[in-house]
Amino acid sequence: EDQKENDGQEMSKKRPREAPNYFVSIPITDDQILDRIEDVQELIFTKEPDLLRALLPVQTMHLTIIVAHLGTEEEVKKAVLALKQSKTKVQDILKGKDLTMTFHGIGQFNNQVVYVKMLEEDQKMLSRIAEAVEECFNEMNLDILGSKDFKPHLTFLKLSKAPRLKRRGFRKICSDLYKEYEDSYFGTEVFRQIDLCAMRKKKQESGYYYCECSINVGSSGMEKSKEQ
Repeated sequence: EDQKENDGQEMSKKRPREAPNYFVSIPITDDQILDRIEDVQELIFTKEPDLLRALLPVQTMHLTIIVAHLGTEEEVKKAVLALKQSKTKVQDILKGKDLTMTFHGIGQFNNQVVYVKMLEEDQKMLSRIAEAVEECFNEMNLDILGSKDFKPHLTFLKLSKAPRLKRRGFRKICSDLYKEYEDSYFGTEVFRQIDLCAMRKKKQESGYYYCECSINVGSSGMEKSKEQ
């Protein structure tokens, strides 16, 4: 499960670091978005069946905020605490309002990673949220790759997931494979939750990653904290 995007790899060249084994993410669960992604994946598969292994299951769709290497149980506990502590900061940014994230169009990194893009104005708000979460992780001195140029993107195809293809000379994902959807509207997701997920633990029955901890945010998060 190679979770690093290209931007992460750029940073990791500078100093040797342990491979990330956890990530902090926002799950994407809206049916319209997921159905549309499946449509694009089917189209790509029809044109290029070899790419099947490079497609990410829609059950795992998420936006990554941070990737981290947590080497000990102690560090995992610290990360759980950091995420819980970030809730107040995130709620302060949201000011009791819901953040609706709109997904529109398809982008790619180096013809290796293909993703659904998020509208610029929603990105600004999410960048502030990512910074707040990152601060809490830094305060705990955890080994993280943060969001220097945080660009929320919903990855659905990644060549690195299918290393055999590379060995067979398959080095690029051609934009012709998805051009019908390049400027399509995918849908909206209300930002409700942030998860700390394990890359290497067995996935949940739903197909989503194993979660060490989740916090609820937005208007639903406020109700929950009142109940507590």
